[in-house]
Amino acid sequence: MASILSLIQSIAASKSEPLMKFDVPNTTFGDAFFAQSGIRIEGTYGISSPSLQFWFGCTLVMVMDVIFGLMISSILYYYVLPTNLKQTSISKSNIYVLGFGVIIPCCYLLPYAVIDATGIQNSVVRFTLSAPMVFYAFRCVEAMCGFVPPVVTSSPLDYAIYYATPTEFMFDRKSGQRVMATLHDIRRSLIGATKTLITNLILMSLFSSYNYEPFQSMNAREESLSSIRDYLDMKHLGNCFITAMMFQQLVGLFGSVAALVIQITTGYRAVESMRNPVMEATSPSDFWGRRWNVAVHGALKRGVFKPVRKFSSSFVAALMAFIASGLFHEYLVHLTGMYNKEPRVADDIFCKALNTDYKPQLGSNMAFFVWNGVIMVVEKLLGRNRVMQSFGSTLPRFMVVFLTIMTALPLAHWFGNPYIKRGLLCDFQEGYLFVTKIA
Repeated sequence: MASILSLIQSIAASKSEPLMKFDVPNTTFGDAFFAQSGIRIEGTYGISSPSLQFWFGCTLVMVMDVIFGLMISSILYYYVLPTNLKQTSISKSNIYVLGFGVIIPCCYLLPYAVIDATGIQNSVVRFTLSAPMVFYAFRCVEAMCGFVPPVVTSSPLDYAIYYATPTEFMFDRKSGQRVMATLHDIRRSLIGATKTLITNLILMSLFSSYNYEPFQSMNAREESLSSIRDYLDMKHLGNCFITAMMFQQLVGLFGSVAALVIQITTGYRAVESMRNPVMEATSPSDFWGRRWNVAVHGALKRGVFKPVRKFSSSFVAALMAFIASGLFHEYLVHLTGMYNKEPRVADDIFCKALNTDYKPQLGSNMAFFVWNGVIMVVEKLLGRNRVMQSFGSTLPRFMVVFLTIMTALPLAHWFGNPYIKRGLLCDFQEGYLFVTKIA
């Protein structure tokens, strides 16, 4: 019993000391490449200890989010959903006052109040607190505008499960009914979550000692990129690729675990959040519409695209969806890395490369998503041209994937900098057991 208690204490202890250390000697293999890139293999490595406090914080704020979502779902079900308006005396204009004036502001302001009350500093716990609120806000808009999937409005419980779940259920395209999860689906989700977890641990082990920027590019040195050559520099693209893979795996892990839990607890099948967009997307619309964070795509489609499409063109609606995406990512940047965020102390050997003086600036996430919205519009316009259609069909698949990724990869630091340089991934490391270089 004493040994078990000592083990728990060691796991719950500060991450400033590794569980075990070992040395890797100097080697001549790949000296030229590593010397040029700034990567050094030899040194002292350590095994990190996962923090129980990290997992307790994430679990607690997620429970708070779900309780809040259940409360809001009841208000929306009885007073906002068009199918239930005949049972109340509330007018359409008052519905918008309730939604835009009360519910949505509460969704966005509640995390600030929780941070003020608790002093949460871990960026991932803050992210876990605030991300579901974005879902709730978009689902409030879809309720006001009449784009809620009809099948989830059959009862208050059905709607509560749908609304308070920070992911996307799978609906049958023909019947519109929710797809039931089979044992095969649950097994596949479990395998997918395990693979994503292992990939995360490997990426953390490889790149955490460089704060996920192993190549000495201008952006890694916090210098401004001023020319196309700077954006296409191989070191810069290498760091941007690592950024893209880290966020794909991080969001994919959250989505896989959420889908697994939902399928087990509700019996309904959830969508696969990440479908390997960085390595398999064949067009910008395929990347953003069918592969990258599919759960958020569904919320944006019903909460932004369809309402705007009622009064405008599909081009404008698509661009507005990307603007909305940029806005909520700026909100996440402010909450995770700026609001009441204490200066980081350089006492964690697993985050030695982190610049503790870095202060994120708002605007870069918005610029990134507006750029990709414009790219989507251009894609739609070029897709009508027969010459472009013929050109695209003649290229090998790997080249199509490469060209697709290159529409966003050179600008990935616009998205990643406010999170990575402020320590989001270092905070993410607190919950896991992995190997990394410490000296």
